[in-house]
Amino acid sequence: MTTYLLFRPASLLALALTCGVVGMAPATVAHAQTSVDSFTRLDIHATGTTQAAPDRLSARFRAESQNKNAASAQADVNAMVKKATDDAARNADVKAAVLQYSVYETRPDKARPYWTASQTLTFSAADGTTLLPLAGQLQAQGFILEGLEWSLSDEKRQTLFLEAEKKAVDDLKKQADALATSLGLHVARFAQVSVSDQTYPHPMPMMLRAAAGPGDSVGYSPSSTAEDQIVRADLRATVLLAP
Repeated sequence: MTTYLLFRPASLLALALTCGVVGMAPATVAHAQTSVDSFTRLDIHATGTTQAAPDRLSARFRAESQNKNAASAQADVNAMVKKATDDAARNADVKAAVLQYSVYETRPDKARPYWTASQTLTFSAADGTTLLPLAGQLQAQGFILEGLEWSLSDEKRQTLFLEAEKKAVDDLKKQADALATSLGLHVARFAQVSVSDQTYPHPMPMMLRAAAGPGDSVGYSPSSTAEDQIVRADLRATVLLAP
């Protein structure tokens, strides 16, 4: 933890105004008055962290088919995606999103040209109980599993951030009081506070099995460990210290 001390005394001085009358009338003098408002500025930084188990698992798949005919390649992909979304719809806990679709032709130098059609899908659930078995089924059907990722829902992340923010504020107050005491001063007020946040997800180990072949009789679902996610709140403040 780094603490920066910046001393910037500020003062306000009222100028003396003197006026006189020449002649028989006595001279009138307005006495100079001085007002000094001096503070020591203290710039400090604090961090609060909190962590919790993630509450969302996402799986990203790609359906792909190659054929000498573009229409046939697309028809295969369309059928794969239709079956996958129908299977996911049977479980209310799983949410599906059908995303990018692409079709392109490849012309090898010494082979016949062919077409490739592909589409990306994502499936998400609150845990792996329902999603991981579905992922295994999709792999067996020829889908390519491109990734598994644990994360925090927006609601849970916001709750964790508020907790982390409170911890950072408590740390700021302790720092300000301790440094003010060391300098023989006291905390007048916090002049400015800025907040930033960042989530630090742990790497999510996962075991992926290649798509099962037609002769495979036993399939295995992929595995993924739901490690705690860390939410961090960074606060920077300018504190005014007074004698």
